[in-house]
Amino acid sequence: MSTLQFDPNQLGYNADVIVIGAGVSGLVATWRLVREGVDVILLEAKDRVGGRISSGTFNGETYDLGARWIRSTATQTHQLAHELGIQFVPQYHTGESVIQLGKAQKRFKQRDPLFAPHLSLSYHSIIRKLNRLANELQQRNAKSVARIPILDAISFGAWLQQHCGNRTLRMLFTILTHVHFTAEPNEISFMYVLDQVQAFRGAQHVFALRPAHNQERIPGGMQRLVERLAQQLRTQIATDTPVLAIRQDEESVSAYSRGSSFRARYAIVATAPSIAAQIYHEPAMPAQRDALNQRVIMGRAITAILCYDYPFWRENKLSGFMLSHDGPASMVHDVSPTTSSEGALACLIVGDNASHWGAQPRGERLKALVSQLATWFGEETMAYRGMIERDWNSERWSRGTIGFMPPGSANFIHVMSTPVGRLHWAGSETANDWIGSIEGAVEAGERSAAEVISQLSNAGYLRRN
Repeated sequence: MSTLQFDPNQLGYNADVIVIGAGVSGLVATWRLVREGVDVILLEAKDRVGGRISSGTFNGETYDLGARWIRSTATQTHQLAHELGIQFVPQYHTGESVIQLGKAQKRFKQRDPLFAPHLSLSYHSIIRKLNRLANELQQRNAKSVARIPILDAISFGAWLQQHCGNRTLRMLFTILTHVHFTAEPNEISFMYVLDQVQAFRGAQHVFALRPAHNQERIPGGMQRLVERLAQQLRTQIATDTPVLAIRQDEESVSAYSRGSSFRARYAIVATAPSIAAQIYHEPAMPAQRDALNQRVIMGRAITAILCYDYPFWRENKLSGFMLSHDGPASMVHDVSPTTSSEGALACLIVGDNASHWGAQPRGERLKALVSQLATWFGEETMAYRGMIERDWNSERWSRGTIGFMPPGSANFIHVMSTPVGRLHWAGSETANDWIGSIEGAVEAGERSAAEVISQLSNAGYLRRN
């Protein structure tokens, strides 16, 4: 017998579709559904929209504290931005950049850094091995399928230890893992890394030596994109409404929040995996879906923006870009406003460093970051005006950055986007391509909306404007 009794007197909304989570994916799904004449209610636990896109302000300027980059080749996101009247600007990378590997510093400009010949050859050898393994797995023949449990049983860190004898090169791949996964190599299933290689169309993109190359951002912050979407959906959005339980029957889906219930024909869950796992389901989720929810781990990251009177590093012919193995920040890049003369550097603290520095007082974090920046940008980094920051693992309704799979999870990856009854899934982790990115979130929103539109159309429920 059901323990969740639907009370029509508590019904907040009647709709064709309930979308749970107002991040990019949930907003895109809702927007597409509404434009097809579907009645939708979008439920968001936070007091704002955007999910893992968030911004902060300093001296009247807005800065991204969450996801901020869009690839110049991200066609779906560019099309969405065009429809919303939003333009992108290239990520600033003019001048000299650096990769810090222990005591060594490798400087580079517009091309990939020129490492010692043996190091460069080894890097490209690892990239080729990853691409070859990913391509073999994509064939899904008997031989490749038999290898999946073996590849999934070890971490990416363990695989690097076996196939990369050069300590400096392992340090480099650790940094690049920090940037892409916001996690440590030994936390991530090697099979999941190969899955990412497929999703990003090559290991050279997952472990790019110039992560800022060909990236774009929105002047005034990525929050502008989600706010523009939200403006189109004012009557559909209910914030401060966390979904605590979901009940399905043969005709409907009911979502339960604090003292409210919402009923619809279908639902799309577009939350971070860590939050989706906290929702109680009746009937219970299939065993594989439940196991998946339990296994997805959220990346650890703190984003800190140090603000200056002007971008002094540009005068010194520096790009503002730095990768570092020792940290605290694994990556630093220029996020100076385009509308003023002020300067700003974004510092990404991830993985074990995020756990360590997140437990320290704010003043200690700031002191450590300034000291790190001074090693490359000079003493002028001491003249900061202020710092704004966001610890994503302390966010109640995010609990981290990007979801990834630990060793032993490969058997569950394929159900990431598989509907369960009347319940469909969105969010960047459920994307087919560009998993964990803004482009992946847009793709997943579009895909989940298309799935539900097809279901409504086949059942004769779709009412077009």
